[in-house]
Amino acid sequence: MITVNLILTIVGLLFLLIGLVALYVWSNKKKPPPNVTPASIETFETLSAIIKNSTSSASELNRAINLILERFSTINTHSIGSYKHLLEALCTHPKTDSKLILKFEKTLRSKNPDYGDEIERALAIGLAARG
Repeated sequence: MITVNLILTIVGLLFLLIGLVALYVWSNKKKPPPNVTPASIETFETLSAIIKNSTSSASELNRAINLILERFSTINTHSIGSYKHLLEALCTHPKTDSKLILKFEKTLRSKNPDYGDEIERALAIGLAARG
């Protein structure tokens, strides 16, 4: 008699344990995913602001330059002034290096051969301001 009660108690506790584990697993599956903030949309203006900000790090500069060259490297008559100012700002930025400046200048020149002289003048002005 005692063994039957003991076996029934153990079986009951086993079912209770299985039920609790199933409830725990089921409740974890229902949780909403963590809030994922959408990545900010990178525009020419936001990338330019990173380059013009003198406190931007070298890695931020590299990222901004690479995105500009990847997405916005085609120059037209309306945007040449922005690119000239951007090249000058890149030359005078305290955390830039010559490789980054040359990469930006050469890529712009190769993708926009019609504006090669203006890009060269902007580079000369920027390098002169760099001192």
